Amino acid sequence: MLVRDDYGGYVHVDDDLAGVQQCLAHLLRYLDDAHAIDTDAQAWARQVADALRTAIHEINTARAEGRTDLDTDLLARLRRRYDNGVAVGISTNLSRPWPKGNHPGLQLARRLKRKAHQVWLFTTRSDVPPTNNGSESAIRGFKLAAKVQGCWRTLATLQRHCRIRSYLVSARNHGRRPIDAIRDALTANPWMPPQAA
Repeated sequence: MLVRDDYGGYVHVDDDLAGVQQCLAHLLRYLDDAHAIDTDAQAWARQVADALRTAIHEINTARAEGRTDLDTDLLARLRRRYDNGVAVGISTNLSRPWPKGNHPGLQLARRLKRKAHQVWLFTTRSDVPPTNNGSESAIRGFKLAAKVQGCWRTLATLQRHCRIRSYLVSARNHGRRPIDAIRDALTANPWMPPQAA
């Protein structure tokens, strides 16, 4: 399972995966950008974004409450709003002029139609998050450190940084406070994730 943006470099691995979830954080930004081009003509983008935001909220609320019984009627209505909005986005922008190639709204609407199964996967699989924000936040520290320093001075320094960061992020994801994980590591009793059964 992979939660990702629509970068073309990932497509070659799709067939080897159990499924792909389009990162909705990325899609919502694209929809907001399309809407900003012309708020009247691109109102479809707001409709699609609102449907996705409501679906994310419904799924996150259910998961936080430990519920597995989702409001399937609500999700079906949201999916219809999405599909209708995408259809309007295609028809609205089909003949709309753009200086270079197709109108960005048309490109986005066509992609949303073509990849709808990847956009809505999180509503049918409880183990799939709607965004890849967790993964991106895990690597943000590496990017920030490289940005501040300009680069990593040695490969060994980068490897140590990665090992420490990975340990702390994994511990936090398993409910351990980072300070406790650091204490455990410094007292020669490092925290380890539970073994898979």
